[in-house]
Amino acid sequence: MKISSRSHRGFTLIELLVVIAIIAVLIALLLPAVQQAREAARRSQCKNNLKQMGLALHNYEGSSRVFPPSSISPITKGVWNYPGTGPADPDIRLHSFASLILPFVDGANLYNTIDYNVSALAPANRTAASQIVSVYRCPSYAGTDYSTTIPASGNPYVTTVGYDKFAIRNYVALGGKTVVSLSGAIPAEGVMYPQSRTGFRDITDGTSNTLMIAESREEVASVWIDGSSATVAARYMVPVPPTFSGNTTSINYKPYFQGGIFPNSINQDYGPSSRHVGGAHHLLCDGSVRFISENIDVILYDSLTSRNGGEVVGEY
Repeated sequence: MKISSRSHRGFTLIELLVVIAIIAVLIALLLPAVQQAREAARRSQCKNNLKQMGLALHNYEGSSRVFPPSSISPITKGVWNYPGTGPADPDIRLHSFASLILPFVDGANLYNTIDYNVSALAPANRTAASQIVSVYRCPSYAGTDYSTTIPASGNPYVTTVGYDKFAIRNYVALGGKTVVSLSGAIPAEGVMYPQSRTGFRDITDGTSNTLMIAESREEVASVWIDGSSATVAARYMVPVPPTFSGNTTSINYKPYFQGGIFPNSINQDYGPSSRHVGGAHHLLCDGSVRFISENIDVILYDSLTSRNGGEVVGEY
């Protein structure tokens, strides 16, 4: 009996290249959709972080009758002054709002390890300061975990304090319209700024019309335990008196602040900012969260920053 045999033809090179090309096209079509889905999830988590912080700030105000200051130390004091007369110098204690609200963001254990009678930057607090607090980190942020060093401007946490493991935050208080108001030369218009004692009673513009916290992608002046630069202004700084303010908002503007004429300060590439495209999330005093465009009208952003200016706030 004769057994017939069949020849089995494999893929030709052209057929193989066609299949590979089809797969590559499918991947190219699917990848942006996957990336968009991931970014949407990250944005949602970022908003949730801010909502948790809003609830924490409300609880803090409920127990203290005031919101926490951005720093417990004077507005002219910061990391650049450390250690002052010593780690217990009351002018250089510098504890930030992010540190003060820890018990209200499931951080009671970390809070209990911090010695608030000495500087936030003192050796006794450096183990706590090195802890990465997840609620203070935007999942879209792709920078360093610890305050980094920029070749052009250095890093005062390293050069002045002598420690390189201060963990950063991605959220900052929006304390005033301009850096002049944050400097103390004129009253700060916002809710939280150094040594502030602002409560709900002081927000006469309405809690739904007043911003409290903004995202920030700053990598140097962004240590969560430190109040030195835990508040920013609605406008970036320019070296032109009397307002020293830019003519657009500070959202995603670089550089936000370069010391120079303010020698007792720390350079900051970014103020309100984010890794999200086109703007940054903001927490309002009523606990709601809004994504605000970097192209928002500057007068409107000023008005949203002010707690008691009596401005009429339109759509945004």
